Amino acid sequence: MMLMQDKIKVLLKLWLDHRSPKIFSFHDCLPDVFSEYLELLMYKRYRILSARDLAGRISDRSSAGREVVLTFDDGRRNCWSVIFPLLKKYRVRASFFVIPSRISDSEEDYPCLEDYWRGRVSWENLYLSHRKQPYLTWKELKQMRSSGLVDIFSHSLSHAIVPVGSRIIDFQHPGVYEMPVYFDEWFEGGMPSPDSIWGIPVYERAWAPLASNVYLPDKKTDNVMNEFVKASGGFLFFKKKNWRERLWEHYQHHKRHFAAGHFRKAEQGEDVRTSVLESKRKIEEAVGAECLFFSLPLYQGFKETAPILAQAGYKAVFAGPDAPEKSVPSLPVFCRIPSFWIKFLTYF
Repeated sequence: MMLMQDKIKVLLKLWLDHRSPKIFSFHDCLPDVFSEYLELLMYKRYRILSARDLAGRISDRSSAGREVVLTFDDGRRNCWSVIFPLLKKYRVRASFFVIPSRISDSEEDYPCLEDYWRGRVSWENLYLSHRKQPYLTWKELKQMRSSGLVDIFSHSLSHAIVPVGSRIIDFQHPGVYEMPVYFDEWFEGGMPSPDSIWGIPVYERAWAPLASNVYLPDKKTDNVMNEFVKASGGFLFFKKKNWRERLWEHYQHHKRHFAAGHFRKAEQGEDVRTSVLESKRKIEEAVGAECLFFSLPLYQGFKETAPILAQAGYKAVFAGPDAPEKSVPSLPVFCRIPSFWIKFLTYF
């Protein structure tokens, strides 16, 4: 959750920064919400830039005026089922940062909003397609790329995430299409039934190639928190405005009964260099277009990643709302703002 000073920084950036386009970061979005965002941008006369337009801004940092860029991380199914049909409807562009190791080679045709609009599929079947295949396929990415509305870039090769500390940052809860908000933990855990994970703690986390140690919590904590959610209405528990506060209270009340977690040395797996180079190669080979940009997993690892990105030929790196402390002259950094801040453009 953002601190007040961070919220003020974002508002000032939206209001005062006219040197570069306002870049918004999504993972997924519901149809009505994304439609409202697009209609607001059009009403306020914002120009939605393509990746090539943005690349041109690297050398030209003059006043950007009313310009925005829409970016989507991970390459989730929602990008096909919801986002792409709406991009076509409104004739606007977006950039998708995908995780090649999670993209499927399946040739199956999965449903999207256009099928729902035409009565070919129910809303429930759209949801079921997310459970069956939570990420995009290369077939879909090629089709979206060929439309001219979508550009495909890298979000690392596998985006492996590991817990690195005992500090709880949140609890697992439903998001778009009732899918888990903390997607990596759910996916890497084997995609269990969401009912079995609601309420479990999400600990301080890091991109795996950067972690030297991994934190292993007491699994009893997960069970106690999940059972509390089940006894409190299951999925409907998260319809209550104070659900997060109630979870914190329950955790603090039972904390003394939980065993302390422990640390172990992180296993040697995919390193930063492999992730940067191999993801670029796979994307370019699959979609037949240059992979210009790289989005940092969890906005982490600029220091370790930037020199390799520059050597590999990436044109820029995408970070979070704050610019990294150190920069690489040959690798521009684009800072992104969480998508829900789009609604504040109403006032500018």
